[in-house]
Amino acid sequence: MILNWNPKSTEHNVREVLRTLAEEYPLQEAAQNVNLILEKADDPMALRVTRRDDCWFVSYGRDSLAARGVAYALSGQECDEKTSFKTFGILFDCTRGNVITVTHFKHWLRRLALMGYNMAMLYTKDAYQLPDEPYFGYMRGAYSIEEIKELDAYAKRLRIEMIGSIQALGHLEPILRWKAYNAVRDTSSAILVDEPKSYELLEKMIRFWSEALTSRRIHLGMDECHDLGRGRFMNEHGYESQFELYNRHLGRVCTICDKMHLKPIIWSDMYFRYANSMQSYYETNAVIPEAVRKAIPKTVQLSYWDYYHRTENIYEDMLKLTGELNGTRPIMASGVWTWSRFWTDYEMTYGTVRPCIRACRKTGTDEIIFTLWGDDGGYCEFDSAFAALAWTADFAANQTENEDRAAKLFEAVCGTSYRLQMICGSLCYTYNGSQDEIVKILPGPLLWDDPLMGIVWREFPGYKPQLAETLLTGFRKIMELTEPHREDTAAGHLNYAWNLAHVLVLKLELRKMLEHAYAKHDFNTLETIAERYIPDLIDAIDGLLEAFRRQWKRSFKSFGMELMQIRLGGLSERYRELSRVIDEFIHGETDSIPELEVDLPTRKGIPGTYHETATGNFFI
Repeated sequence: MILNWNPKSTEHNVREVLRTLAEEYPLQEAAQNVNLILEKADDPMALRVTRRDDCWFVSYGRDSLAARGVAYALSGQECDEKTSFKTFGILFDCTRGNVITVTHFKHWLRRLALMGYNMAMLYTKDAYQLPDEPYFGYMRGAYSIEEIKELDAYAKRLRIEMIGSIQALGHLEPILRWKAYNAVRDTSSAILVDEPKSYELLEKMIRFWSEALTSRRIHLGMDECHDLGRGRFMNEHGYESQFELYNRHLGRVCTICDKMHLKPIIWSDMYFRYANSMQSYYETNAVIPEAVRKAIPKTVQLSYWDYYHRTENIYEDMLKLTGELNGTRPIMASGVWTWSRFWTDYEMTYGTVRPCIRACRKTGTDEIIFTLWGDDGGYCEFDSAFAALAWTADFAANQTENEDRAAKLFEAVCGTSYRLQMICGSLCYTYNGSQDEIVKILPGPLLWDDPLMGIVWREFPGYKPQLAETLLTGFRKIMELTEPHREDTAAGHLNYAWNLAHVLVLKLELRKMLEHAYAKHDFNTLETIAERYIPDLIDAIDGLLEAFRRQWKRSFKSFGMELMQIRLGGLSERYRELSRVIDEFIHGETDSIPELEVDLPTRKGIPGTYHETATGNFFI
């Protein structure tokens, strides 16, 4: 269906939105046969879409809602919505190697606009280029200022505010690894407070975003500074309260922002963490000294992040406490769960977003962002997040939950099946454990698990009975249902899910067979494993590597792709080593396979990251 609209009867700002969307979607300027009419509503938070005969009427509040109205028309649905949020945005993590290309982020911006989002942050740490700082973003695919300006101009056309998201204190490991930054290094992650060269560097960092973006807001991060003042600072100046260091540094950074007419945002977590001995992020009884509160600049807006809780009360309490810190209305940061996952974890996302949005409504919190982190290597198929973003936008704009409505809008915007996205989301296997604890078995640890050591495999008996069989059933179902869609133009990323499920099926089958055959000294089966099953598995890993490379090259700059290639290449080599070891055992060159002899009587849980599962050695 082509939607024809008349430029003469459409407001200037919305004309720009429609023309930008028309780069991809069936929108056409016309003087006759008009079947899309857009009108400004009095309520800036309202959106109403109705159909009369073959014509769609979109009544929108703020300009950014006009695009969502178009999406409803494209999906063949009417709506009557009212959002609770003046800022409804995302944060896309570009710091784990996955620096999204300008072309692909424009693709993202079009979809975000159609779903009703009006703000986007690119979280960069060091993934941007600074003058006279060759090691800043070195070999990291760092953005040039021209690239960010291009994205900013494109986002403006869609009525999306682009905000810089950096780090101005901790989380600066990518640059502090280099000797070039020894002068500003406190610890491996934190910059040195009070050091003049630190503020010279920070001024360059902040100036980049001030010049690159038209928005006068900037997110400075400053979260998770656990080791602040505990390294070189302490050696040179002795012990000082982390509260004192944090606020003094914040004041100096705010001065830089004031000079550039920027309004800073920071995460609020460290005020609560520094204030309780358990170092909890969510300690509602934490006593934050009044002097500390008074020292927080009033120009700073605090952002409360919480991606974990499934009940409203904790969000309500923490939003209230965050607002009381310096008297500003906080920004809420929830999460679309892309980190440490190969595919978006919809169960975790929906289970935490529901109470979060409800709490925001109760507390009057009218700014919210949804973070898409890339922890453990940025290997998620991030485009799988669109289904969750569509659902989240629907839930935020309507008083009643309706997944079918969100699914239809998603399918019109993304051109692929919502149901298939959900099926691939079951790569993250979820079940209720004892005392209704929600248990997650993630594909990452299963994939990284060493063929000989089996660190993850050995934890299985401590979980659900017959866990391997349950996982195999689920992965086979994913393969079966995605097989016909692997090469579809719109759903080509399903190929990634199929290949991952294929590798996991073969891994689990091989490990089961290996343990039984080794325990019985069944040399015939061991020989079959070495000669047939291991080569098949290595071929499957090669297939996964190719699927990964395809989706990476579609979405990201080439830097960072090496992380996954090194890991999967190493996994293949470990399977070759398993084949050699089996051959030596069969021919009597060794009398045992030591890694298969190790017992684990007490099981405490499956570790999560590559570094925790690929080897029993600490330094790799």
